[in-house]
Amino acid sequence: MRAFLAFEVAQPVVANLLMAEEDLRKTGADIGIVGRENIHFTVRFFGDIPETTTGEIDAMIGRVALESLDITVRGIGVFPDPRRPRVVWAGVAPGDAAKMVRLSTSIIKAVEGVGTPDERPFHPHITLGRVRSPRNTEALGSFVQQNQSRDFGRTKLDKLKLKSSVLTPMGAIYSDVREYALN
Repeated sequence: MRAFLAFEVAQPVVANLLMAEEDLRKTGADIGIVGRENIHFTVRFFGDIPETTTGEIDAMIGRVALESLDITVRGIGVFPDPRRPRVVWAGVAPGDAAKMVRLSTSIIKAVEGVGTPDERPFHPHITLGRVRSPRNTEALGSFVQQNQSRDFGRTKLDKLKLKSSVLTPMGAIYSDVREYALN
């Protein structure tokens, strides 16, 4: 099973992100836009793991004190950098980012050893789209510059979800496998 841990966001925030995706389309950049059902904050991507590993993940998550957070989703950016954009994302307000990094880092440490190792530091973001070619990247860069402080609203992170991902020619299809309540 191809799996990851994620936080979902409130529907009003999702609606605002979908409006940003529409604006993103208008740039004419060659971007595969993420659908409504795939909007989330990925905490830890495991890659392919045996389905029997879910019990181990349950136990590992159960040992972590998970406290819910209210955060503001704010700003649009790109990975790895504006000269070579590959991923377009929405971020978290600076005042909330440190809290989310602390929470997510504790989760990542708790599940250490499960799945494919990932040495990159956690950067809270919601993927809005993946750049497929360099077409109109200048317009994309202008869009990102103009929207680096765009506010998408507040959301409560009160559930961590273990999700499975099935790759299809039409894109990934995500399913909830487990849900962990945050206090």
